[in-house]
Amino acid sequence: MGKRVLVAVDMNSESHASILYGIELAARIECSVVLIAISSPASPGKGSVPEASRGYVGTRRDTWMDRVVAESQHRAVGLEIFVALGRFFEEIIRFIRSQPSVQFIVMSAPKQKEGKDGAKFAAALKGLQKEFEGEILLVEKAGQITRVSDLYLRTPAGETSA
Repeated sequence: MGKRVLVAVDMNSESHASILYGIELAARIECSVVLIAISSPASPGKGSVPEASRGYVGTRRDTWMDRVVAESQHRAVGLEIFVALGRFFEEIIRFIRSQPSVQFIVMSAPKQKEGKDGAKFAAALKGLQKEFEGEILLVEKAGQITRVSDLYLRTPAGETSA
């Protein structure tokens, strides 16, 4: 089986740029793309479908999946789509453990890089990097891509990594 690009999408956020970049990357390196759309479990007391994902689940003709399929067809890239319910990084790790052909992981960068949320995201990326031998790419916005190894996993000056 050939190498593949995995695009991991949090259905609670806007991530069209990461999906389009993943398809573009797959076309450039002549491989297929796998899209895993992950929805976090509902919090107690809330509805079963997260508010942000309701727009994705509709039956409108012009859904986000239709756009993804059209773009992959336009670029002649094979596409597989998976939907998962669970914690974002846990679902990615579970998927890559079962799919050794994944060479790249593409996902959206967090909006908040500082503070508590930024620290949680950085810690989760480090855990993912330990599990995954390939390259993890974060899409800040269309045209702005960051390699995780370049930005998020650098050891501050004066410290040594374990």
